[in-house]
Amino acid sequence: MFHSDYKHIIDRLSESLVKRACERLLHHSKDPVPLESISRKKKRKTMAQEKLLRPRSWPECNVFPTSPAIYVTDIGVQTNGTWPEALKHDHEEENNHQVMNELKVFRQHLLDYNKELSKNSCKT
Repeated sequence: MFHSDYKHIIDRLSESLVKRACERLLHHSKDPVPLESISRKKKRKTMAQEKLLRPRSWPECNVFPTSPAIYVTDIGVQTNGTWPEALKHDHEEENNHQVMNELKVFRQHLLDYNKELSKNSCKT
């Protein structure tokens, strides 16, 4: 029925499965699938495989994604016409601002802690 090279595989299969496979092969040999439908199926399968294997760096959507572009025009308002002045930055002022913010947060934590402590001491 099958080629002898496949005997070691066929021997492990159930008899009903081998019989069904043989019947399907005989059916296809009597009523073969047209070559045109095989090639159409192959094209669909190939397209599906390409879609699965395609790297997806952008979310899937119907529109081809375009990379965002930002256009900047320099009208000289921010720099007052002198580039080195634009690069000047007052780091001391920025540091003072950050320290003040941290102190405000720390102060609030201390106030909350004192309130909790006073509530607990009043209960006991």
